[in-house]
Amino acid sequence: MKFSCYKDELTDALQFVTRAVAVKAMTPILAGIYMKAEGSTLELQATNFSTGIIARIPATTEIPGETVVSGKRFQEFIRNMPDDNITFIEDDSKTKLQISSGGAGVELLTMVASDFPRVKAPDTDNSFKIRTITLRDLIRKTVFAVAKEETRPVFSGCAFEIHGDKISVVATNTHRLALASDKLTETYGDSNFVVPAETLRSLMSRLDPKEVDNYITVNYSARYLTFSFDNVFMTSRLIEGQFPPYDRVIPNDGTTKVNVSTSDFKNAVEFVALMSKETEYNTTKFKFADNTIDITSNSPDIGDAGKSVEAQTEGEELEIAFNAEYIADVLRVIDAPRINIRLNDKFSPAAFTVPDDENYIYVVTPVRA
Repeated sequence: MKFSCYKDELTDALQFVTRAVAVKAMTPILAGIYMKAEGSTLELQATNFSTGIIARIPATTEIPGETVVSGKRFQEFIRNMPDDNITFIEDDSKTKLQISSGGAGVELLTMVASDFPRVKAPDTDNSFKIRTITLRDLIRKTVFAVAKEETRPVFSGCAFEIHGDKISVVATNTHRLALASDKLTETYGDSNFVVPAETLRSLMSRLDPKEVDNYITVNYSARYLTFSFDNVFMTSRLIEGQFPPYDRVIPNDGTTKVNVSTSDFKNAVEFVALMSKETEYNTTKFKFADNTIDITSNSPDIGDAGKSVEAQTEGEELEIAFNAEYIADVLRVIDAPRINIRLNDKFSPAAFTVPDDENYIYVVTPVRA
């Protein structure tokens, strides 16, 4: 096998494909990246059996072939090659892959290509198309709210719901909930499924926020889901289990209503959070009154921190405590210049929304100060 390709294109593809390389591989082959050079295309594959990724880039092939190299250092060597063009030659014994560029070279041990479990498209019953920028936005505004501990697997993913021409994505760890919705360009049958958060994070890393006119085809069944776009194919197992009815926890109204600058509020929360990190639950107090939000946190071992932000407040004065990171997280994904907050009392969940936008809501429960 002998082929060459451009460094930047290979680096970008590897950055995506390596997300599917098994971290704790049951066999060495699962820690590898499969490569197949043929004609004007280089195909890269990786799988951990839960997620599989295929990426294709342009290449110049002199001798076609396929091989598998360990993904552990391969990406780093490629990224640090000195020249734009990289040449790959597999030796006659097919045990080493010679990689050279601009006077630099490395030989990597290879594995038998036929032993690699090739990524294949599973049988699927349903499909829909969605704009790249729409799907990326839905993921970005929800995936941060999933549970980190997998005590209940269904909370470690995002639930997708399709009703006609509307798609909604929701994530929760039972202490907070993020719900984002948008329109599809066509009408589809009603369906719902739960996608692992890691799959969505990997996908989002590949989606360009500027590709307004690009579309992704999503195929899914009861157990599997695939994403197809450009020269990329990704497959993932779905999470089994029923996502709970989340609409019950969304407050309909509030006795205290607040409108505040997103950036000013974010900066203040992140500043006080430097102190709240020293507490057990990142506990931070928020006092809403007199067109001001007073944000404070106290650590018995470190000291006190506080900052005030101007805001438009309406209704009853209220002091309530939240996990500061739960508040900062949503402020990092909201693009609007201002944000609305609805609150009732110090024991009830608060709702964060965007003015004149019914497609997004974030709900967070308070903590005891």
